[in-house]
Amino acid sequence: MSTVTPIQETGAFNNPLSKRIRELEAPLTVQERAKIVIQLGSAMLAGGLLCVGLWQKYYGSAGMRDVADFVIMLASLIVSIPIFFIAAKGLFSRSATNTVMTEQLVALATLAAMANHDFLTATLIPIIMNLSHFLEERSILGAQSAIEGLRRLHSRSATILQEDGTEKEIPTNDLKVGDVCVVHPGDVIPADGDVLNGESTVDQSSITGESVPVDMNAGSSVFAGTVNLTGVMQIKVTKTGDLTALGRVVDLLRGAEQSKTPIMKLIEKYAVYYVPVILAVAGIVLFLYRDIGRAVAVLVVGCPGALILAGPTAMVAALAAASRLGILIKNTRFLEQMADVDTCILDKTGTVTIGALQLTEIRPTNEDVAKEWDTDKLLFEGFRLASASRHPASRAIVAAADAKGMKVKIESGRLSEISGKGVLLEESTETWYLGRYEWLRDEGFQLPPVPDFLGSLVWLGRKVQINETQTLVEALCCFMLADRPRPEARQALAELRKLGVDREIMLTGDRRQVAAQIGGDLGMDKIIAEVLPEQKLEVVATEKAKGRIVMMVGDGVNDAPALASGNVGVALGAVASDIALQSADVALLTNDLRRLPQTVDLARRTQWTIHVNILLGAGISILFVTLASMGYINALMGAILHNVGELFVIANSARLLQFGIDDE
Repeated sequence: MSTVTPIQETGAFNNPLSKRIRELEAPLTVQERAKIVIQLGSAMLAGGLLCVGLWQKYYGSAGMRDVADFVIMLASLIVSIPIFFIAAKGLFSRSATNTVMTEQLVALATLAAMANHDFLTATLIPIIMNLSHFLEERSILGAQSAIEGLRRLHSRSATILQEDGTEKEIPTNDLKVGDVCVVHPGDVIPADGDVLNGESTVDQSSITGESVPVDMNAGSSVFAGTVNLTGVMQIKVTKTGDLTALGRVVDLLRGAEQSKTPIMKLIEKYAVYYVPVILAVAGIVLFLYRDIGRAVAVLVVGCPGALILAGPTAMVAALAAASRLGILIKNTRFLEQMADVDTCILDKTGTVTIGALQLTEIRPTNEDVAKEWDTDKLLFEGFRLASASRHPASRAIVAAADAKGMKVKIESGRLSEISGKGVLLEESTETWYLGRYEWLRDEGFQLPPVPDFLGSLVWLGRKVQINETQTLVEALCCFMLADRPRPEARQALAELRKLGVDREIMLTGDRRQVAAQIGGDLGMDKIIAEVLPEQKLEVVATEKAKGRIVMMVGDGVNDAPALASGNVGVALGAVASDIALQSADVALLTNDLRRLPQTVDLARRTQWTIHVNILLGAGISILFVTLASMGYINALMGAILHNVGELFVIANSARLLQFGIDDE
């Protein structure tokens, strides 16, 4: 598909017909516009001449009948010349496309009708075929409509904050990296960026497929094409235009729409023999029955529209359904391979697990502390100190406090972060410590033995100045932090097994004990720990050597070699990762692992739909050719009936558009 370019309102396309097309259809390329204008223009002109000729022939004077016949013949030539041109051009092309093969058969049928002096049939057949082509090419399954619909998600204008503090509205195309945009409630976010100021809720369904809006605040990343729902935000632009997440989604969809699956390549390989077979059947019918009408009917119903549409309509419908769910498929070949996957290899950190520390337990240091301090009070004190640090452990404590709705504002005292040790809060009579075991021990705290825990430990203690000579040194608790499996991981892996993915392997560079605990909880068939990126590649190669069809799932960064080597590579949460989009074959724009079984299920339904389409298309073609050979279908009826197979195929493929809607 060509790159979409704007059309000037002058020249050959500045006429009522082309304007009507622009009103009804998605944006078209110059070539597509010209083709539709020619198809419909010639059909309308020929139809008008045909009506004039028929009226004159049956209701005019007897002396004008020769003129009427000439007008009808002229109509047949006008509507047939574009078809003759495409058919002749196809003789020198190796591509067995729907248009070329159909036009060759229609051209032969039209020539046969003309040779038989049946100019009425020679006019009506091309008119009907042109109208059917128009409906095919611009049907609801048109990939370009979907792609351009996504592109229209881009905001047309952006409000930037100028150096003097004033706001200015500019076209989105004029945005530059580093600009600060002001986004008000209801605005479409114009570019990828980071939130500098403000809090809001953002609808990201157009990018990630998630229907639940996401809360954003300072430091959050936002994407072009998403919608700001509540507050005002100032966003620093990091990516614009085609480099944004939405721009890359459009590019991937365009590339996938142009790709072909192995089954479609096989159909095209043998399609070159289709026209000679139909010609042979028509020739045999003409030889046996000496009836050129039957031969013309065979040529018309033999047009292979349904067979050629069997794969593309299903694939485009599947791509549309996948993109709605936040599943990007770079090439339809991988959609077909995904259907045959029987082994799933998953990276641990950031894929099976959340990829960030979470607070799992607050453990008081002794019974006296447990009686005096409840866990919420200990969490609040830890939150006061952790709020001053960007350390992952501190962020985990802050996240746990945020989940409980805790708010803190330190009006007095001095907070300081000591590199490699922890956070110190000095108040009038108290000094608080949050940090490593060794640091608190060196500061004089009496700490219990380190608990047997595979995650990270952060200790909280305080020193209270009772009087000039007495100081209470009290170790209060330890915060136990760990990277936990995603909540949906167990369900997703179970659904994969139901779909026939009977071998699940977890890879990680983490310690064996940590890997064994997480992998065991999830029921992994095999757990491989302490591996480097190149060793992950070896694991994938080993499984493939056993004849397994491998789906590799990772975060697209350190897993890039393994993603590229699997039969299908899936990058999780790849909306912000260029490496993921380059190395993976499928990108899930959300971190929800349940999208994995959805992708496999969609791939299998698509494969089944293609097989049904092929059987429908081939069966209907054989039936109609047989009926035409026996004289039950004439040429005009055949021109109408040949579309029945295409309608069945399109309707069957359209069912894929509903995939996943009940699960949203």
